[in-house]
Amino acid sequence: MRIEATGKPLGCKLIRITADVEDGLIRTFSIRGDFFASPEEGFERAEARLAGTPAAELEARFDRLLAEEGVAAQGINGSGLAELFRSTLEKMEG
Repeated sequence: MRIEATGKPLGCKLIRITADVEDGLIRTFSIRGDFFASPEEGFERAEARLAGTPAAELEARFDRLLAEEGVAAQGINGSGLAELFRSTLEKMEG
């Protein structure tokens, strides 16, 4: 299933996500928006490493990956990202 969403979750700037989800696992995940993340290369590596993540673990895994990659982010966090993802998925399934 392909998920496409745009929103401003609590504590975040505008976020646009595109994800492919299969059997509860995130297969691909793309994040764009008005947030700031540095270094960009670290953010891109973290984004790519979301593949294979169980959808229910998106929030914690995103925050952990940013920390592992040494990324400082403003305007985006795991909580907001997961909320946008979850609410869109619920609308599509509901």
